[in-house]
Amino acid sequence: MSTAIAVQITEQGILLPRAAYQDWGDIEVIKEERRIIIRPKALTPQQEQDLAIQALREDGLLAELNWEATYPPVTPKERAELARKLSAGRPLSEIIIEEREAGW
Repeated sequence: MSTAIAVQITEQGILLPRAAYQDWGDIEVIKEERRIIIRPKALTPQQEQDLAIQALREDGLLAELNWEATYPPVTPKERAELARKLSAGRPLSEIIIEEREAGW
C-alpha cells in the first residue's frame, strides 16, 4: 500500500521527511529506469523466524518446556527388535485400501 509523502527537491537531491520511514529500521534504495524505490530492507529468514517466535511468546502461544525424559533412550538392540516386530505382516496402506473397498 502506497502512502503519499511530501518531498522537497533541492540542488542536493530529493529530501524526504525522516518521519515517513523512521519506523522501518534499515532501508534499501532501488533505482529503476523511471523511478526510485525506498523500502524497508528485507529480513533474513533467521530474522523472520526470530520475530515469529518472539510474537508467539508474547501472545502466550509458545512456551519453553524444560523436562527430562521419563524413559531411558532406546538402545540399538531394542530398536532393531522393534523394527523386526513392526515390519511383520502386510503394509498398512494395503489394509486401509481393503477396508475402504469393503465399506468400513
